[in-house]
Amino acid sequence: MNHNLSMENSVEPKSQCPCDGRGGLITAVVMEKNATMKRAAIFVDDRLAVYARPRDAEQLAVGHLITDQTLADLHRRYHRYGAYIQAIRYLGPRDRSALEVQRHLTVKGWDSEAIGQAVARVKQEGYVDDQKFSRKWIDYRSRTAPRSRMAIIQELKQKGIARETIQSAVATMDEESLALACAKRKSRQWLRYDGAEMEQRIVIFLQRKGFPYPVCRKVAQAYAMLSRND
Repeated sequence: MNHNLSMENSVEPKSQCPCDGRGGLITAVVMEKNATMKRAAIFVDDRLAVYARPRDAEQLAVGHLITDQTLADLHRRYHRYGAYIQAIRYLGPRDRSALEVQRHLTVKGWDSEAIGQAVARVKQEGYVDDQKFSRKWIDYRSRTAPRSRMAIIQELKQKGIARETIQSAVATMDEESLALACAKRKSRQWLRYDGAEMEQRIVIFLQRKGFPYPVCRKVAQAYAMLSRND
């Protein structure tokens, strides 16, 4: 039987591990390396029975018997190992919330117990910190695409941040400064209008961005004044 399972040109399946729980005779141990990690495919009675961590596979030998319980243990350890490795890789490009990590691992097909352990571990090791994430998200939005406090609250909620953490993070937001920055990004658009019409259009624009009316009105007046002075 051909046991070649090279992952070089294949697509990672959503299910990370077929484990039918049936022991028998080990007929092959095939080492693989995909884009995420190394692993071993364990064949029992010429069928793919389970994936295993490389260190666990080193303890196995073709021609030896393997029990149902050992297969289950290999399955559990592989998922713990794989979910953690994939979580670390997912966190590489940028910070993520705990819920984002959990959702990513779920989509990748890791089992719920392994996902819970992986998320707890990366939090304990400091790779995931929802308070730090919230502050960085607000800073990023303020620099690249200013948002109102309400808009930021909704974005953080979608990322699974707890209410108390969100309220703490947004408490120091200066909505007037953010609204003014938002209005300035559309400066060419306002050149077509004068006086009261300019103010009215800025107010409408900022309200659509989620800023409260008093802030919109104050910023629109300030912007109009700056424009007249220019």
